[in-house]
Amino acid sequence: MKKLLLCSLLLCTASLPAAQVEEWLRSGLLHPDMLASVRDELALTSEQQEKINKQLSAARAQAGPLEQAVKEQQKALGHLLQDKSSTVEAASAQLAKLLEAEAAVKQLQLRALMGVRDVLTPEQMAKARRLNPPKLVAQGGGLESKVLEKAGRLKAALETLGVPPTEAMKHRGEEIEKLIRSGQFSDADAKLDELVKDSHYKELEAEVETVDFSKFEPGSTDVQSLQERFEAVKAAGQEIISLALLRELLQAKTAFEEAKEAQDAEKVGRILTYVEGKLKK
Repeated sequence: MKKLLLCSLLLCTASLPAAQVEEWLRSGLLHPDMLASVRDELALTSEQQEKINKQLSAARAQAGPLEQAVKEQQKALGHLLQDKSSTVEAASAQLAKLLEAEAAVKQLQLRALMGVRDVLTPEQMAKARRLNPPKLVAQGGGLESKVLEKAGRLKAALETLGVPPTEAMKHRGEEIEKLIRSGQFSDADAKLDELVKDSHYKELEAEVETVDFSKFEPGSTDVQSLQERFEAVKAAGQEIISLALLRELLQAKTAFEEAKEAQDAEKVGRILTYVEGKLKK
């Protein structure tokens, strides 16, 4: 339950600007890592845990569309700024849309944190602050917030693809999560930098080229061979860290499902050949 609570809170607050987090901490809200780290000492009841989980689950469900709206407005503003024919008025109007989208995310994040606060008793709130006040404020606006912000950006990038994290992503995420829970934020930050680099998530801004699967050889296309090849790429796919590669393979996934539905063994083979080549790189 402690791990679930930490993960849920991180998802709801990871994208907050550091200055915003620090201000809210000073106003009395509890930082996610702080609350999770003193959960046992606070003696949260099962009812409190259930309420917190429900609130954060609801917040997560709303966060996806709101964060996607922010990305879309950011992209639209970027296009306007790159277009030399655009006017200041048009850019200003688009900036207003972006700020409105960001405000909706901040409102959701604030409601989530305040909702958690309201589940705790005044005694639990006071005890939480007494247990480790320096960490609560000093780290909240510094390296800790930087780490959470990076984690939030990676999470948002993955969510834009609409696919679950691979086993390799989960493993590295859990490793970082352990460092965060133990307060080793420098190590967590270093691990996150490595994950950011390996994820190639900044490449998601580039347009995706349509793949012509007919250019690839089908390879073995008997039913058993296709099944074995499929299982092999499925297993290899769980080792993927690169979000850019995952996005490329989404085309193959869609085409594969269509070819399978049409019982087109040759096309299935060509798609698998394409995927096998991508996974070897």
